[in-house]
Amino acid sequence: MSRIRILYTIPNFDTAGSGIALMKMASSLDKTRFEPMIVCLHDRGKYFEEVRSSGIPVHIYPYICELKPRLALIRNVISTARFFRSLRPDIVFSYHYAPNISEVLAARLAGCKFMYVKKNMGWQGGSHSQWLLRTYLSHAITVQNTDMMRNFFPGNPMARLISIGVDQQEFFPRTADLVLKNELNVAPGKKVVLCVANLIPKKGIEFLVRGFAASGVRTTAKLVIVGNNDTPLRVGMDALIAEIGIGEDVLFTGKRNDVPRFYSIADLFILPSTGDEGAPIAIQEAMASGVPVITTDTPGNRDQLKDLPDQLIPPSDAMAITSKIDQYLSIDDLERTRIIDTQLKIVEDRYSLKEEVRQHEALYREITKR
Repeated sequence: MSRIRILYTIPNFDTAGSGIALMKMASSLDKTRFEPMIVCLHDRGKYFEEVRSSGIPVHIYPYICELKPRLALIRNVISTARFFRSLRPDIVFSYHYAPNISEVLAARLAGCKFMYVKKNMGWQGGSHSQWLLRTYLSHAITVQNTDMMRNFFPGNPMARLISIGVDQQEFFPRTADLVLKNELNVAPGKKVVLCVANLIPKKGIEFLVRGFAASGVRTTAKLVIVGNNDTPLRVGMDALIAEIGIGEDVLFTGKRNDVPRFYSIADLFILPSTGDEGAPIAIQEAMASGVPVITTDTPGNRDQLKDLPDQLIPPSDAMAITSKIDQYLSIDDLERTRIIDTQLKIVEDRYSLKEEVRQHEALYREITKR
């Protein structure tokens, strides 16, 4: 039997978040049964070179277009349908965050099955009617958290809850990286509270800083925040840290390509999101790396810790963060081991890359009936 050909579409690999998730999943497919391909709009971005060297065929093509004027839309849809047909995919699988219907129209015109992944908690990037039409024309939709399923696809047989999975060959419990501790000027005996998040408002970093500053164990710990900090919020954070007087105890590292090393030195991981998330992979990474996790009871975050409700806190609540830092940096070894073991089992059962791949492969076979 011939392999099932899947054409993954994604606008770019500039920001790399969704692109990395796509590549890990596509690269892990059983190549004896599935043949992945990729199309994107351009070849910019540092991560694109990794994509090109992966061995998965990559095509550059303007596969989405504006919906007006209508005559131009029709021409572009026909042209894209010809392009899709030339690649002979069985499935066109969209990783686009917006509902641009030109893509699904071209896929259907080309005679392909079409599916997309719902990545955010809103009908963002387009009108509600476009989302409805895109959904109606799809053969399957993968949904990344239970709140998405309940809010957007209640009773829809095309929608499947398939969470993003963490690569357990990259993220696993490691011995503390003492070289990194020295690089970060973390004194021997000091504990590390870690957050991996870009410095944007909905990540709630201000509440994390205030909560850390008020903790009773602050003098014996350091707050390390890994992620893009070249944002407008950085000036306000620097001012806040200076005002509180904890500059020596808080470190913004900026973007790093060695995130697993940071989990190895972390005693506690906190993601204090104030807004809805899609499926923040940092939570799974921390859990898989053997670090106790605290996060907010918000869509996109709460699913992972539904079996550990004590580790969920209200959003926008610095005092709750203070309380959890004091509590979880003081737990004994037996309780810490229990938490870590429970988190590792959650990852193994529900949030591993191999489980994500298994569910996608089953879905591909189902919609192609092969």
